[in-house]
Amino acid sequence: MPKIRRFLDICLGTTCSFLLLSMVVILSWQVISRYVFNDPSTYTEELLRLGLVWLSLLGAAYSAGRGSHMAIDLLRDISRGRFQKLLKMLVPISFIIFSIYVLILGGLHSMQIASKQLTAVLQMPMSSFYAALPVCGVLLILYAILNLIDVLKEPMNTKTGSDIDQPLSMGE
Repeated sequence: MPKIRRFLDICLGTTCSFLLLSMVVILSWQVISRYVFNDPSTYTEELLRLGLVWLSLLGAAYSAGRGSHMAIDLLRDISRGRFQKLLKMLVPISFIIFSIYVLILGGLHSMQIASKQLTAVLQMPMSSFYAALPVCGVLLILYAILNLIDVLKEPMNTKTGSDIDQPLSMGE
């Protein structure tokens, strides 16, 4: 399982880095063409919008896979034993349910609706924007399954009260 997680991390990290670098270059060109040449580029805004959608969703999958997503973990940190393990399992299970129904099924439906629409300048299908939803959903499910396996493999923590030194995280 660590090899699968490492492969996903490398692929997503590289893709997000490439997207960010591309967006910086495109944005720089937009500023230069507008203020230096006094002839604003027409296609840069659409490319930046597409890049932002993909970067945001792929970055969300990456952060969820690394366990660095936003969470309120006070209850999980003060609980012990089986209850703590159940609370730790709740996040990946929630990600799986959300990914299936909202990102994958909703994203495919949105792609179908937008498939006949084209962007104004580049004449790209609008479904290329919505395709990020099911792709992100599949990645989130893969990461959630890996995180769920990690939680199931870890031993139960039976420390109580003042024995708590540091909160536990998904990676421990």
